[in-house]
Amino acid sequence: MFNYLMYRVAQGLRGFGYQFHEERDVRVQKMREVIERVEGIKFHIENADDGTWVAESTNIDGIITGGNNYPDDVNIQIRDAIFTYFGIPSHLCNPTLVARENEASVEQRVYA
Repeated sequence: MFNYLMYRVAQGLRGFGYQFHEERDVRVQKMREVIERVEGIKFHIENADDGTWVAESTNIDGIITGGNNYPDDVNIQIRDAIFTYFGIPSHLCNPTLVARENEASVEQRVYA
């Protein structure tokens, strides 16, 4: 809960123009280097009729997430999983650091 609160406060402050300069953080730099080296983080997503889903990275072992509201919470949960994997503190979790349309492709399988 604390991490989520810190994330929301940081997002609010960004809205008012506050700069956290997350691109200067060593952990963020390492994350971006890895993402560039693997040419984007790719995910395999499986979803069920009840709206539950699971996404697992196909090119970086250990990044897995899921949720109960497909497809509404997919982007948020995948970004959170990426930030968590790389140990990025919640106040530095700027969604623009991992833009899915540019850095991740999605393979999807639907089960009925």
